[in-house]
Amino acid sequence: MKKNSMDCEIVLATFNGDRYLKDQLDSLEAQTVRCNILCHDDGSSDNTLVLLKEHALNNNHLHIISGPPSGSAGQNFSFLLENTTANYVFCADQDDVWLPDKVAHGLKIIQFYEQVYGSDMPLIVHSDMTLIDEHGKNIASSMWEYQNIDPDWGSQFNLLLTQNVIAGCSMVVNRALLNLALPVPATAIMHDWWLALVACAFGKVIWEAESKILYRQHTKNVMGAEKYDERFLLLKLISFGHSGKVAYRNDCRLRDAKQAEAFVERFPTSSYAVQASLFAQLPQMHTWQRRHMILQQRFFKISIMRNIGWLI
Repeated sequence: MKKNSMDCEIVLATFNGDRYLKDQLDSLEAQTVRCNILCHDDGSSDNTLVLLKEHALNNNHLHIISGPPSGSAGQNFSFLLENTTANYVFCADQDDVWLPDKVAHGLKIIQFYEQVYGSDMPLIVHSDMTLIDEHGKNIASSMWEYQNIDPDWGSQFNLLLTQNVIAGCSMVVNRALLNLALPVPATAIMHDWWLALVACAFGKVIWEAESKILYRQHTKNVMGAEKYDERFLLLKLISFGHSGKVAYRNDCRLRDAKQAEAFVERFPTSSYAVQASLFAQLPQMHTWQRRHMILQQRFFKISIMRNIGWLI
């Protein structure tokens, strides 16, 4: 028998995801702990909304929330998160598959840490993921190993400013964090990165090595997964001087800076506001001044090649 929980909710943001959506909906329905599921479709032109409505007819815990298109996955999730009321919230991507005990496992861990730190401590618990292809075939048992990710990165604010290591679909957050972090600023890169920054600054970011999710890699992922290997390094070396890549890196730096600015505007008295402000100024600095600031504040990225590109 499934255990019903009024203390948790799952938010599911969708957009043109009908190809894989049924698999995800079935996996959410198969959870050993049943939560309310809040869905918002961002103006799909395929059968996504039809599938959601059909599923909702047979599942009274699935609720479709009406609202105008937000224009991005991050803002779609922000809209959904603002409509939650539960103490614990999970974010679900439309194309993944959750193992049956994902919710139960996540609740067990985050409730344990609330007992340790108190329920007023903002918390994120996130995990490693199993990477599968569009047909459900296993690519890698560990996303962290596949992408050379150090999960401890998420507990260091200066490092988290430069690169996010928390996947929204792997995390559960508590009400204390949502009360502090919402709404997600329009200039935040993604909802998970913003929540991670706030949790790192004011609470705790906790990682769990055991994967409870099959992350589907396909051609339409908003945030894809690149394997960190010799081929990856070679391609990065070859493309460093390409004008398109240089422009892309500059765009990313401006985007990252705007997210840091949003943190300063939201939390001007935070002890991390000064560091976020310095990070936000990087795109306006001359090359050697920027390099000095990166080294001084340890605004590093995870890999050697990423740091080389970051310092160029």
